[in-house]
Amino acid sequence: MQSSATQSVESVPYRWVILAMMFACFLFTFIVRFTWPPLIPVVVPVLNMKMAQAGAFMGAFYFGYIITQIPAGLLADRFGVRFILAASLIIEGLTTFGMGYITTYDAGFALRFITGLGAGAVYGACARSLMEWFQPKERGIAFGIMLAGPSGGILLSSVIVPPLNSWIGWQGAFQTVGVATILIGVVIFFLVRSSETTTTSANMFAGFKVVFGNRDILLTALSGFCLMWVELGTATWAIAHIKKLGHTLAASGSVMMFYGIGGLISPAISGWLSDKIGHRKWIYLGSLAVIAPMTVIFGYQTDLTMLCVTGFLFGFCSYFANPHLTIFVSEFAGKQFAALANGSSNVLFQLAPTIGPIIMGWAIDVTGVFSTVWWIMAAGPVVGILCMLPVNPENRRD
Repeated sequence: MQSSATQSVESVPYRWVILAMMFACFLFTFIVRFTWPPLIPVVVPVLNMKMAQAGAFMGAFYFGYIITQIPAGLLADRFGVRFILAASLIIEGLTTFGMGYITTYDAGFALRFITGLGAGAVYGACARSLMEWFQPKERGIAFGIMLAGPSGGILLSSVIVPPLNSWIGWQGAFQTVGVATILIGVVIFFLVRSSETTTTSANMFAGFKVVFGNRDILLTALSGFCLMWVELGTATWAIAHIKKLGHTLAASGSVMMFYGIGGLISPAISGWLSDKIGHRKWIYLGSLAVIAPMTVIFGYQTDLTMLCVTGFLFGFCSYFANPHLTIFVSEFAGKQFAALANGSSNVLFQLAPTIGPIIMGWAIDVTGVFSTVWWIMAAGPVVGILCMLPVNPENRRD
């Protein structure tokens, strides 16, 4: 029976359409959240904000983002992912469109919080969908492609938002991103479906015992917190840092374009490699070991060419680690509870970008320089290695 089911899923080409839709979901969720960092140098003076408040806009997103992770995971495991993903993208689009009309810090904070509420459903639901449609021997490449979405979103927001700001102003930039996100939500509604009737018939809260009683899931989640600490800290502050060095906003965006290109191509390569040779855990640990020094090296560059070169390498190394976290958590929980497990783990992941930008913004306000921030970020991967060492990837439920 299992062999027949496996053959059925693997022989359906529509799984690649599903993968494209999951990539699109993740991509636009990151475009939405990182439309703000390129506009920080423009909007902060207009609204008379401090840098700590600018960081708090990112924190507001993640406060909302965390709240819906677990409820959305429960619902995705119980009822499927289509409605949840479509609603998520439409909410994000509407609130991002509304950012084009803010005149006060409080209004922007509220809209960013609601945007986070909408985005909170995406990660767990996407992971659940790929667990349904892809068998273990293809999960590395599938999750690798999906998890190119974060760096793709950072790349596109860095490339698109500065020109939009020049052409139609920061208000128009928010509005354009909002409309595009709403349209993707509509497409998701019509194209996404389940591969089979795999939603669980068990009590929808039964997965809590599986998820929160599993040491491997909890340690993996802690390691993911450490990875997100540096990844999303960089995405929040790099453009403001580069502009403070004396480079233009467009030049700052070009550096993050190279960072994004590195991060865009590395997850799929990493996932494909792990499908071929195995050893996902050691590939992940090796990535963390390289990320820590690369963070400091990037942070101490001042020349634009070297910023672009090290930015590419920094992005490539950082996002090389991403697919394995999601695969570990999904397989430790099994297909039945994959959305809940990933939603719950992502709560811990996202505590890093919730508190990190505020702490880092405070450090900038106090010291007046960005150099301390890169050392604060680099500590994350070192701690992440220590968290991951006891994890046993063989403890899979599937």
